[in-house]
Amino acid sequence: MDNFINSNILKKQGILSILTLLLFITISIMLFVFQPEPEANVNKPIALSVDTTRLSMQDISPIVEYTGRLEPSKKADLKFEINGRLAKRLVEPGSKIKSEEIILILEEYYIYKKLYELAKKNYELQKKEVERMSILDKKSLLSKSQFHKTLQKEIELESAMYRSKQDFDKTFIKAKFSGTINKINVNEGDTISPNIIVANLIDTSSLDLYVEVRGDVIDGLKLHMNIDVISNGISSKGKLISFQTSPNLDTYTHLLRVRVTDKKLRSGMLATAKFILPKIDNSFGVPVSSVLTDDGRKFIFIVENTKLIKREVNIITRYDEIYIINGNIKSNDIIVTRDVSSLSEGQDIIISETK
Repeated sequence: MDNFINSNILKKQGILSILTLLLFITISIMLFVFQPEPEANVNKPIALSVDTTRLSMQDISPIVEYTGRLEPSKKADLKFEINGRLAKRLVEPGSKIKSEEIILILEEYYIYKKLYELAKKNYELQKKEVERMSILDKKSLLSKSQFHKTLQKEIELESAMYRSKQDFDKTFIKAKFSGTINKINVNEGDTISPNIIVANLIDTSSLDLYVEVRGDVIDGLKLHMNIDVISNGISSKGKLISFQTSPNLDTYTHLLRVRVTDKKLRSGMLATAKFILPKIDNSFGVPVSSVLTDDGRKFIFIVENTKLIKREVNIITRYDEIYIINGNIKSNDIIVTRDVSSLSEGQDIIISETK
């Protein structure tokens, strides 16, 4: 009986051992199959993908563009010089008028006109009297003192006539040049004060484009040279009619004016002028995005054996999105063209594109 019991115990222990062994094997297989990914080595630098280009020396004729707004070539703000009340508006905004044509009249116009006509008539009568006295003087039929008094009276009346004419001219406003009435700021019956703008006259037969440019741009400019102007898809030729030789002390730019006579263009339109700078021989042109500014100095990154070398360069000039540079560089050097602010010297890189 005891042997039977012992035999059952041994059988159970054997089965248990087999089950334990199978469980161990199963767990081992599962650990092998589902083992976690090995941890990345965080100390190993990651190679970045960069765009590059190959340097080539060439003769460059830079073209720069500046944008401004087209304005009438002639414009005048019109003002009265005396107090008064507006009597008549002889034209309306948009009217075409000729030079010397009267635009606005004060009520005082009629009074001053009468005074001027009287002063002019008095002068003309006295002038005839002087002519008559001059004949008598030559015949010695008149004393010298009488003739001099008559002559002095003529001078006084002439001065009075000119003063009256000046006063009369202040009672109306006339066009200083042929053009278009752009605005009239007063109505009939309004009280007028001196030096208040009452109307605006423009001449749109030609338009001027004002732009501010860098100092190196004006070095190659000459008065009356042709300038390409583009506005709203319309290409025109303009002439350079003026430019500042001394820069603005705030912006260090030079204001210049290009005159355009294309009838397709209108005042107020945005326009772009193209300027061709003097040719730069044997130069390297690189994208602006390829140059790194560090503590006021300029650098580019050169690729050698998949590593970056930081090299200082000098900026000669800039046009559009191109820098003209020189320095310790040579033809066929491969440089990084963009996103240089995130790079550092000695960094591993992968070239994604070379132009």
